[in-house]
Amino acid sequence: MDITASTETETETETFPIHLWDIAGVNGLQIMKSLVGEAIDRIAPLQSLETQISGQDCSVLRLCEGNFRISCCGESDFISQALNAAPSQHVWVKQFDWLGSLLLPETAFSQLLPAAIPKPPYRLENLPLHCAAPARIDGISVLVWRHTIDGKAVLELHAAQRDLPQLRAKFHPV
Repeated sequence: MDITASTETETETETFPIHLWDIAGVNGLQIMKSLVGEAIDRIAPLQSLETQISGQDCSVLRLCEGNFRISCCGESDFISQALNAAPSQHVWVKQFDWLGSLLLPETAFSQLLPAAIPKPPYRLENLPLHCAAPARIDGISVLVWRHTIDGKAVLELHAAQRDLPQLRAKFHPV
C-alpha cells in the first residue's frame, strides 16, 4: 500500500479521507466501552486497537484515562450515528478543524527516526505496532501513531493542518 497524502489520502487504487474524532470527558471510557467493547479498558494511554464501530473498520487510540481518538477512512457518518445512539453521558465529541493526519507507509519509519525528536520519556525507536508517541519534527508538534489500516502497517502523523504541507514535503516521496 503506497499512501501518499494527508486528510485526502491516496493509495494506488483509491482515494479516501481520514476522519479524526476526539472523545473526552468523565464518562469517555464508558462511552467507548459501549461502542467497541471491554477491550478498550485493557489498553494503556498511547496504545491503540483496530476495531469496528457500527460495522465499519476504524482505529481507536487511547490518549489518556478517559480520552480517545478515533481514526477512520472513508465516510464517517457511522461514528456520529453510533455516538448519538450511545447512552447520554458526560462527554464531548469533537472533530477539530485545525487537526489533520498524514499517512506514511511503514517503510518511511527509517526516514522519520532521524527527523523526529520524541518528547521524553517516549521513544520512537522500536515503537511497537498499535502505539503512539509525541514528538517534534523541525519544530512542529506531531503525534506519531504506528498502527494498521486494512491489515497494512502505517505511520499516521497527527499535526496542525497548517503544518501538514511542510511535513508532506519532508516525507514525500518516500
